[in-house]
Amino acid sequence: MNKNNPEAENRLRLQKLVDRTKITAVPPGWEMKQFAIGGLSNVGFSKNHPELLLVISSQGRGVIDCATLELKERDNDDSWEWMDIYELWAMGIGILKDEKIGVSGIHGGGLPLLNKHGDSVTFFATEWPIVDLIFEPKFKSIYYQDDAVDCFRIFHDYELKAYGFSYDGNYFVTATGSEINVYRKNGVK
Repeated sequence: MNKNNPEAENRLRLQKLVDRTKITAVPPGWEMKQFAIGGLSNVGFSKNHPELLLVISSQGRGVIDCATLELKERDNDDSWEWMDIYELWAMGIGILKDEKIGVSGIHGGGLPLLNKHGDSVTFFATEWPIVDLIFEPKFKSIYYQDDAVDCFRIFHDYELKAYGFSYDGNYFVTATGSEINVYRKNGVK
């Protein structure tokens, strides 16, 4: 290790932790469905209906029911009058039409990174511009060397627009500009 370059040394240390994780698209105890959505820009979970995910793209809005892993609602209103990009919320559609939903994506924002079961997701960019998203189950932490082998690398690519859990913790998403992966905890309907 190069003691004259502490940044490089730390990056190498972190990359070694990432390399200890198991590589999988779907962590144990979860199932996943992928949706192709061109021009995806933002996503947000409803607080009133935590199984419902608002998806915003250049073509309008959609609602994915994460419990059934189905697209339930869709509109083509691309006026963007229903979104506040500074306060990071968008009005829902369909069953969510009366709810302001906090969103995460190209304008910023964030979804919960930890759920009530102790699962979390952590972002790494040790190989920038490629980024990694690590799923840490049941209060495990990739930062503890012994825990790293119990964690899962679920994303390794160039673009990640948004990621995080629903407010009840039974669902989580990863979103890029062209697709969204919706994860549902096994046994949840």
